[in-house]
Amino acid sequence: MQLPKYKKKKRIKLKICQEPGCGREFWGHPIAKYCELHRDIKQRQKQKKDVESIESKNIIFRHNYTEVLELNFKCCLEGCNSVFPIKVFPKQFVYPRFCMEHRNDFKRQNFLRVMRHRNRED
Repeated sequence: MQLPKYKKKKRIKLKICQEPGCGREFWGHPIAKYCELHRDIKQRQKQKKDVESIESKNIIFRHNYTEVLELNFKCCLEGCNSVFPIKVFPKQFVYPRFCMEHRNDFKRQNFLRVMRHRNRED
């Protein structure tokens, strides 16, 4: 019995380079993304990361203290009036803006959502 000999079919398609601003057409495999020039990673644009301001989640507290002190700060979140302690270190000026209950983004968003909901009911 003779088995058929299958030839592997080359699947080459006309593609468009995915590099921003290039748009060249090239013949390539279905999963290929870049033209011959941009297949080399050195030829591609570097993706810039979104840089978030330090002051969005922290407060800059300038001081001349030479010893470690524990000071009370008020939470900067609208509607939260809690006071929380922070250890202030010499030559360090960046400290958390929010109390321990609102340090993460989800808890802050949730608190604001609950406060808006309460204000609507009143």
